[in-house]
Amino acid sequence: MPTDLVNTPALAREFLFCAHTPEAIVKFCAARVEPESVRAGLDQMLVRPPKADRVTAPVLVLGARDDGSRIGDTDVSATARTYQTEAEFFPNMGHNMMLEPGWAAVAACIDRWLGTRGL
Repeated sequence: MPTDLVNTPALAREFLFCAHTPEAIVKFCAARVEPESVRAGLDQMLVRPPKADRVTAPVLVLGARDDGSRIGDTDVSATARTYQTEAEFFPNMGHNMMLEPGWAAVAACIDRWLGTRGL
């Protein structure tokens, strides 16, 4: 995803946030998009994806129901299946779940998941 696809508030909202995200958060984040931001994400997804067969640790897979980055429920569920787990989805959340108003629910989920593993 080229930087110019998410460097305005309207585009950032479309691809990275949901309709419920306050405009101030969207503007704040859109103003800080750098070429490296996009490149880092693409590198992990397309250039050097993880080798799932080498992963032996448990994996937590989270998805946002209103993810505008075009990573839909099907992709998130497929990722979970690859790592032999179930995906957990959050409603009214965009791709940047930790920047959305409901971020505390996501953080609590991560905390519970880690806690059940003694971490």
